[in-house]
Amino acid sequence: MKKIISFILVYLFFITGCNNNSGGGITDPFGPGNGTRTGSVTFTMSTQQGQQGVIFIATPSVAVKITKVTVSLPAQQFNDVLQGDETTVYNANQIVQLDEYTGVASGQQWTFQFEGTIANNNQAFNVTTNYTVP
Repeated sequence: MKKIISFILVYLFFITGCNNNSGGGITDPFGPGNGTRTGSVTFTMSTQQGQQGVIFIATPSVAVKITKVTVSLPAQQFNDVLQGDETTVYNANQIVQLDEYTGVASGQQWTFQFEGTIANNNQAFNVTTNYTVP
């Protein structure tokens, strides 16, 4: 029985690792998370409690300079554009506090579109990450 389970896990790992996703990066196993992308950047999303509401936190997979982040809650036709300064470098695995929002509830499906450049080679990226509030 252990051999069958081990074989299944190895098979799933192999199939997942060998997909033909031209965007590269890692797919979030807990949600759609990879959205659409150009460039080889992924963002992991999370939240933390703020003074008035919830703060969205993004963590890039590589060092980036952010030009713009579009925050959307499609179910409520809500969009907010956050401008980056295009010069601040956010290192890989460094948290980036986006903004604080009120009315955030468990189960809501938010979308974050990140635009900017990779810090070490100035390659442009445009990444959409989906996030469901736990």
